[in-house]
This record gives sequence, structure tokens and C-alpha cells, in this order.
Amino acid sequence: MLQRLARSPPHIALGTDKVHGASCVQYIRQGLDAGYRMIDTAQVYNNEEEIGKAVRSSGIPRNQIFITTKIASGFRKNPSTLKEALDSVQGSVRRLGLDYVDAVLIHHPGDDAANGSAALCRRTTWEALEQSKIAGYVKEIGISNFNAAHVAEMRQYAKLRPSLIQMEIHPWYQRSELVRLCRKEGLTIQAYAAITQNKHAQDTELLDMAARYNVSTAHVLLRYSLQEGHVPIVKATNLDHLLSNKRAGSFVLSEEDMLILGSKHKGIEGSIFPWLATNADG
Repeated sequence: MLQRLARSPPHIALGTDKVHGASCVQYIRQGLDAGYRMIDTAQVYNNEEEIGKAVRSSGIPRNQIFITTKIASGFRKNPSTLKEALDSVQGSVRRLGLDYVDAVLIHHPGDDAANGSAALCRRTTWEALEQSKIAGYVKEIGISNFNAAHVAEMRQYAKLRPSLIQMEIHPWYQRSELVRLCRKEGLTIQAYAAITQNKHAQDTELLDMAARYNVSTAHVLLRYSLQEGHVPIVKATNLDHLLSNKRAGSFVLSEEDMLILGSKHKGIEGSIFPWLATNADG
């Protein structure tokens, strides 16, 4: 699977949240034309149909494109029955209009504090993902927004291990315990908010690095993510920005600069999306 993920130069996935309709089709086509081969979506993004249309009309062989979607039954909620979960996965495959989906993830583990059945729901949903993979219309299965306890919990019930995990991760929110566990379990880490929505673009040390390497601050953060072994997810509806992201593969951050970025960790206070956190495991 890592070899398939690595086809997209330089190992960067194309995010699609809040992109819809004809603009979404055009955006995906531009991304594919720019060389991206990983596309990330989710049921809650409401654009699976458009993404499927763009992929089918691209002329690029299907096996050269890696599409990830994520399922849920609501905000921080998962299906409560196996049938509901299976129908959810099949609905994504149908909306995409493809023979299979490369990866389907549980979008969120659920809110254990507010919902006493959250653990049972994620276990049931995982069973549906396992059955979907065995059936062949899903190639890889994974998780998103899980904390270290959720990942460890899966040892008790998962017949098939997850292949990948999506999480918010960047210098200001490093998730070290979770990252160590994921590496031990062999999970590929896909990093969303890798450039922190440019919220730290004026950081003095980040600006200094960008000037020394003759790149943007976003390039520095993408490069940091890549050197950490993550697959960053980016969204750039501007074609120039789509093409520019490739520059993250054109330089290497020094060990000193990696240490400087690694010193910026703020824990949950550094999160861009704290409402998605399931505990302060940063």
C-alpha cells in the first residue's frame, strides 16, 4: 500500500473538504493533471459523486489513483448496526461510481463521554469495513481522529488490522504517543492540517527557514511532515498552488531545523481542530 501512496509526487494527498459541484470536478481534474494521485474525501464532504466523475473522465488508469473516503452517521457518530454500516460503505462506492474504493476509514471514533454506545458503534463499524475488504470492493481500511487508547483498543476486536490513520499533526500538535503506537502497529499516517491553515505563517523561525531554503512557509511545513514519514493532505483550489506544493520534494530540512520545528509542540492548545480531539493525547 505504501508504494501506491507514494505514486503522488512528492507523497502528498489532495484534500477535498468544502469543494462541491462543477468546481470540485474541475479541481480534481486540475490536481490529477498536476500529478496528484491520492484523493481524500468523506461522506460528510458531500462530493463523492463529483470526485468519481472527475476520476472516470480523467483518462488515467484507475489503478494509478488512490481514493480514500471516510464514513460516519453524523458528527462524531458511527452506525449502530452492521447493516447500517455496510450500507454506508456501499453507498460511498455507489456514489463514487467506481468498482472499488482504495481505502475507507472510520471518520471519528465517536464521543465516549457523551455516548455510552460509542465503543460498540465503532466496533460494529469496523466489522463492516472488514467485511467490505474481504468482499473486495474496499482495498484498505483505516481510522481517523482515533487517539492512542482507541488504537490500542482495536487489538481486542479487530480481525483485520487498520492500514492507515488520519490525524491532525504538525509541529504545534505532534501526537507523540499516538505516533509511536501507530508506527509500532505499522499504520501509515496521513496528516491533515499539516500546514496549520497558515496560522503560523508569521512564525519568525519558520520565516527564517523559508528564506534560507527559498521556499514558502507552507513548503517548510510540508517538508517537515514528509521527513517525519507522514503523508500530508493539502487543499489548494488555485492551480499555481497545486503545482507549487511539489516544491516540498525539492529540498531537505537540516537536522537542526527539524529539531527547531519539533520544539514548537503545544499539546492540545496547538490543535487547529480541538473539537475533533477525543482527549488531550497530543
